[in-house]
Amino acid sequence: MSGLVRYAVTSMVLVGIAVGALSWFLDGPGRAGVLLAAGIACSVQLVAFALLERARRRAEGFFFWWGVGIALRISVVIVVGIASAAWDAPRPAPLLLSLAGFLFLLVLIEPIFLGRDPAGARSAA
Repeated sequence: MSGLVRYAVTSMVLVGIAVGALSWFLDGPGRAGVLLAAGIACSVQLVAFALLERARRRAEGFFFWWGVGIALRISVVIVVGIASAAWDAPRPAPLLLSLAGFLFLLVLIEPIFLGRDPAGARSAA
């Protein structure tokens, strides 16, 4: 199983657990915002992780794509914030807070999946 698939499965499980835990404390519109944030965060993170995993095979592009991933995440939070204000969403706080929280959680687990050698690479020990 590739690193991207392992990351995707782990991300969805962790975000699913978080959504389940948050659902106990929120009403209907709050739960809808958290579910929307979960979908957005998982999608954005999979794109950012795929770019970073692909770039890790080449040392010269890794930091560039890492920065692109960070800019992508920040842009998504800003766009969702502006869109929720434009939609006149009844409760934007659960959406925005959970989106930022999910993105942060998923960024924290990235090194676990990036730390492995690329497929086919052998150490010269």
